[in-house]
Amino acid sequence: MTQTLLVIAGEDSGDLHGAELLRELKARRPDLRIIGVGGPRMAPFLDRKLADVKDLAVVGFIEVIKHLPRLNRLFKQILAAARDERITAALLIDYPGFNLRLARAVRRQMPAVKIHQYVCPQVWAWKKGRIPELGTLLDTLYCLFDFEPELFAGYSVDARFVGHPLVEVVKPECDRGTFFRESGLDPARPLVALLPGSRKGEIERLLPPMAELASRWRQERPAVQWVLPVAPTLEPAFVRAHLGSAPVTLVQDRTYAARAYADAALVASGTATLETALLGTPFAIVYKLNALTYQVARRIVKVPHFGLANVVARREVAPELLQDEVNAERLGLELSRLLEPGTARHLRAELGEVRGHLGEPGAAGRVAEDLLGKLGALSDPSPMMRHQP
Repeated sequence: MTQTLLVIAGEDSGDLHGAELLRELKARRPDLRIIGVGGPRMAPFLDRKLADVKDLAVVGFIEVIKHLPRLNRLFKQILAAARDERITAALLIDYPGFNLRLARAVRRQMPAVKIHQYVCPQVWAWKKGRIPELGTLLDTLYCLFDFEPELFAGYSVDARFVGHPLVEVVKPECDRGTFFRESGLDPARPLVALLPGSRKGEIERLLPPMAELASRWRQERPAVQWVLPVAPTLEPAFVRAHLGSAPVTLVQDRTYAARAYADAALVASGTATLETALLGTPFAIVYKLNALTYQVARRIVKVPHFGLANVVARREVAPELLQDEVNAERLGLELSRLLEPGTARHLRAELGEVRGHLGEPGAAGRVAEDLLGKLGALSDPSPMMRHQP
């Protein structure tokens, strides 16, 4: 009997992790039917695509409220598809606001369905009160950071550290010479990579001050070149519209190469900070939220650092700029420091420590093996039935 797995990813990083995992699942079980929400990387492995990550990619409390009617329609469509397809299990990838709500609905309406979460929600930073709910609502929680499973000790959930998939995924897509030749950049001149995020709201808030800095430095430091790898969730025309006349080269399908061969980078807070740390490029972490969202976040986020690279390192290995600090003048000061040879050498050495906290390669394979083992247990006949003639 064919089993059906519902998989939900709601943003670009989830699409990246999901694609690696679905590839491993399909390699081991080609007959497994997979339906769900994903982006361009996951799409080839989905037997039925219910929606795209672009449809769910909303960040911030206020922004979610604005898009609530559309998100509610999608939620109902996904739940209806899960019922119609008689899913065996659900695999929820990150995106906790939407996915935890979906987990509650699945548990209530389809109690026999097992619910697995890939990527632990950042309850260590916000809403620690959700730990008991996660500990009892989920059947399995695959954790990417070594300190997360201990948060769920004493609860029924099988919380396990599987390592971070970025360890093996993050590598330049091409060699240095090819990158500079394809992009039309000069390998002899300094290069700064700009990563303002993968969502439209992030582009709108973070890219203008970056663009202003690039425009200023056209006169002040003309040797510096600028490159921006466009996330697959965004249209290049949308990004270009927020750059204005800034001298920034856009590249596609070269997100790792652009950072690996850059001398420094400005990176939006999120998974991209871990990627940049793994590539060893000195960088500053930047983020700017809607003003009201920020006021709410200040009251519930309880960690000393907001950048994932710093959270993993348990100290600041990359400078953090938040809200009003994200302006052309301050970005320029930080970037000047990052481009100093002595500072760059020191930061590259410190970034190496982040890698040590992310486990060994093979996270997607480990999750696939465990998940298929649990799916197999569900499909096995009972011991009594197995022994009947």
